[in-house]
Amino acid sequence: MAEPLIWLPVGAWFDPGYWTWRLPVLFVLGGMLLSYSIGVSKLFLKHRSGWLLRRTIWWLLGFALLLLALLSPLDELGGLFFSWHMVQHLALLYAAPLLLAGWPLTVAVWSLPRSGRQLMQRLLRRGGVGAQLLSQATRPSVALVAGIVTLWMWHYPPLYDAVLTRRWLHDLEHVTFFLGALLYWWPIVGAPPVRRRFRSDAGRAFYLILGGTQAGILGALVTFWPDVLYHRYLLHITEQSRLLADQVFGGLVMWLSGPLVVGILALATLGREAQQVAETRVLAPH
Repeated sequence: MAEPLIWLPVGAWFDPGYWTWRLPVLFVLGGMLLSYSIGVSKLFLKHRSGWLLRRTIWWLLGFALLLLALLSPLDELGGLFFSWHMVQHLALLYAAPLLLAGWPLTVAVWSLPRSGRQLMQRLLRRGGVGAQLLSQATRPSVALVAGIVTLWMWHYPPLYDAVLTRRWLHDLEHVTFFLGALLYWWPIVGAPPVRRRFRSDAGRAFYLILGGTQAGILGALVTFWPDVLYHRYLLHITEQSRLLADQVFGGLVMWLSGPLVVGILALATLGREAQQVAETRVLAPH
């Protein structure tokens, strides 16, 4: 049964018996859903507009990826196969920009009672303590370093093996990895009280390319590493050749899936920049 990227029957993904129902995770996810539902309902009563509906759809898509990563069979498979663990990490990585597109802080503030909302608005308004801290944390240089550090740190073999043996450390890995992804994507997506941090699409594309390149380097190292990096999986895959095959598959998931998506986004951004420059020159008076 220990094959790289082993596939469960389609029905298993919809069978609650294969899902992981851990109370701490359910509590956090349930709190997120409740808070967003209350906040967005209040906002809909004040602003019946299409932009709010679009924001809500983006947030729900990101929340669905969180459910997939933390509750679905992905969570159990990630403890048995390196390849599936990398798929789980990608789900967390790309849940972050979708959630940010839903303006989570703004909606969360509106979910509070009036007194709490006024307090949070003072903290998060321009010049407030919360806004200043978030502004510093989401500076492109800081956000990029945070994303890189959390990605590389948790793939250091001794720490990675420790994660597989300690549930609390595994949870900490997911929390820090997800927070690093939020910081990385925030300058790109922009979510109140911090807007997009780039003056041009070229700068945004360069930032994406840097992020995709470092992830690709890590994925390539894992893919072509001649020996087993993560020995804890030997408990489930006793043949070293099969473990190496699973490691190669996991490295390919990191190497191709992540940087490929980021690369497409970067090219689209550069394409839009080039189009804007061309239109400016064409429309400029001669």
